[in-house]
Amino acid sequence: MSKSEIAFLELLNAGLWGREVREEMLRDSDVDWERVVELARQQTVVGIVGEAMSQLPRGVMPRSLYLQVLKEVMEIEEENKRMNTLIPILFRTLDQLGVQSWLLKGQGVAQCYENPLRRTSGDIDVFFHIDGEYEKAREDFLRHLKPEDVHNDNHQTKTLEFEYKGIYIELHGRILPEVNRQSNRYFVTFQEECKGERGIEWNGAMLPPLRFDAVFIFMHMVRHYFGGGIGLRQVSDWMRYVHKHHQEIQEEKLKEDLQKTGLFKLWQAFGCMAVECLGCPSESMFFYTPSFSKYARRLLKYILESGNFGYYDERTKSDSRFYFVRRFVAFWGHLQMKLRNFIMFPEESVYGIPSFIVDGLMRTKAQIDNEKLKMDNC
Repeated sequence: MSKSEIAFLELLNAGLWGREVREEMLRDSDVDWERVVELARQQTVVGIVGEAMSQLPRGVMPRSLYLQVLKEVMEIEEENKRMNTLIPILFRTLDQLGVQSWLLKGQGVAQCYENPLRRTSGDIDVFFHIDGEYEKAREDFLRHLKPEDVHNDNHQTKTLEFEYKGIYIELHGRILPEVNRQSNRYFVTFQEECKGERGIEWNGAMLPPLRFDAVFIFMHMVRHYFGGGIGLRQVSDWMRYVHKHHQEIQEEKLKEDLQKTGLFKLWQAFGCMAVECLGCPSESMFFYTPSFSKYARRLLKYILESGNFGYYDERTKSDSRFYFVRRFVAFWGHLQMKLRNFIMFPEESVYGIPSFIVDGLMRTKAQIDNEKLKMDNC
């Protein structure tokens, strides 16, 4: 790793676990502080890294750059406050409709952090775990939304995505694991078993039961890892959730659920990365074993290379003015990103390739249709 990557990880670990920054890791003249901040942005952990930066004495990093980070941290806090204000309003509306739902990931998981307001927020995800409830909520929301505020209404995946006062909200009536064959086969049964368990109340919303979230948060993370890439924020969410609730989660039941969903080996590999590279206490990471150390270093390397959702991987970039050249470079780059995991996780690496190809062809066809429409209108 470069000195800048080492400095970035030191700050991230300190911010995540509330410990003091080891200044000797940061005083090297080879540390490129612009690169450290760039990594924090690419991995969507500016708030966590910024909190650790506040410990640094003057002169360690450029003052102007620190003030820039501080401004971004304040913006993250304000966005979190806006979302936390909207959540009880949203769930009161759902209660009035008489539907049951769970708040997934996001603001609920943020409560597991040392400082919840420093976690970079995303959108608000609501899952309707009772049959028929999603359709009822979807119909009601569509009656009150403007057409331009609806960004996605997919009947097949049961997903409605819309915008309200600048905040993105997604309603889900179905969860698609899409990690491997086992996860797809068993997850519906697992979900049914969790329905009867008690959720966790927070800020007027209901969070999923511990048994459900312990598996789902990890499954969602690895799905995106194999689907295109993840940032360390997603890994941090999972680590912080497990760390906060490790005394309440039933270890044997978690192991059984992970084995049935085909996620146990993946958990061990990412768990090794969490402990050995990202500072997670070994006593709170279930099934940690150092035998996955080689996997751990490789996983971290890939995550740092690609950034959040793979947006920053150089293999997918092209400056060509020709659309089809850009599409081919992106396609080939993403294919390489998927297959780089083949030695470690062969099934998961190739599992999503057919749907990835189909999606790429559909996007290309849509672009061709748009170009034809433009030409017809000329």
